[in-house]
Amino acid sequence: MEKWQKNLYSLCSAQLIAAMGLNLVIPFFPFYLRELGVTGEEAIKIWSGLVFAAPFMISAFLQPIWGILGDRLGRKPMVVRAMLGLALANFLIGFAQTALQLLFLRFFQGVLSGFVAPALALTSSCTPKEKVGQALGTLQSSLIAGFVIGPLLGGILSHFMGYRIIFFWTAFFCLLGALIVMRFVREDFTRQKKEKETSLGNNLQFVFHSAELRVLLLLMILVQLSIVIVAPFLSLYVEFLKFPSRYAGLMSGFVFSITGLANAFTAPFWGHRADRIGYRRVLRHSLLGVTLFSLPQAFVTNVYQLLALRAGLGVFISGIIPSINAIVQRSTSEQDRGGIYGIFQGALLVGNMSGPLLGGFLAASLGLRSVFLITTAAFLMAAIWERKSVNRTTAETI
Repeated sequence: MEKWQKNLYSLCSAQLIAAMGLNLVIPFFPFYLRELGVTGEEAIKIWSGLVFAAPFMISAFLQPIWGILGDRLGRKPMVVRAMLGLALANFLIGFAQTALQLLFLRFFQGVLSGFVAPALALTSSCTPKEKVGQALGTLQSSLIAGFVIGPLLGGILSHFMGYRIIFFWTAFFCLLGALIVMRFVREDFTRQKKEKETSLGNNLQFVFHSAELRVLLLLMILVQLSIVIVAPFLSLYVEFLKFPSRYAGLMSGFVFSITGLANAFTAPFWGHRADRIGYRRVLRHSLLGVTLFSLPQAFVTNVYQLLALRAGLGVFISGIIPSINAIVQRSTSEQDRGGIYGIFQGALLVGNMSGPLLGGFLAASLGLRSVFLITTAAFLMAAIWERKSVNRTTAETI
């Protein structure tokens, strides 16, 4: 096995385990807050939103800085640092006695997190040019698989062990991910000597002065926001479609998970196809596909129709983020790539943070079905904007 393949599979394993661990806690935050003394349904909703969003609020702005440090010190140390930091933060969360302590420690988790951007930079720097799309798609699939498996496993563990102990399991999974990277990932890092050290300002200037990267950055935010905008009310939509209440919770889990499962299974396919026909073409096909599968969700009459459409959505979502990451890889120098990926990962986290907040507001104001129409319009706008923003001749050469 070649070194780049060993690195890829090791990083995929570490990402899968760490992402799975971090998402163990997703299903039961409101219940844990009750244990910590929060009372009243409105208070629990507010605290749940704050606690859930807290790491993203911090991490979105620190990702570019961690990326720059990765360019200076090596990407492997940054992956290990983030996973060890997440292990420490969640170990401490297991001892929280009040909601305020929990919130503070979730902010602390956001300060220390950030293994995705350096993992992307490390993978793209050691992978042969003709295999970059496939490698980044595979790396993406491991992350999504962790997002899907984590909540399901967390629900089972919390049922048998209680809520507090799950944070110690999260810490263990993150520690295990760090140990895998330390043991199996090999990085031949040589710091490039430059007349002037790259700063966050330099990287931001580089991105926003590049018409191509500027469009891709805004596309990243818009697409990720549109993907997660339905998160706050998807279970309510299942209930709205008159699925038997006895099994509504179980079906909601399937509806949530099916998109991620389809994403995880098809991301390597899109990456391989992008290496053959071009990243721009796959990006355009994927944007068109998510538009077509998003629209009918506003008009479904039963949950099974919704389930099929959410699966189709996941198939095409899996072609978007890896294609953007591959184009970024082709458009940046190797010595600055970690910092640039940090900016793009920060943009993705901004979409993750703002999407559910906006979705909850729109669902309350305009109704459940209307959000799918708004999401479709956003995807369509992204597809048209991408098509018109980049010169066709330039796009075809990528």
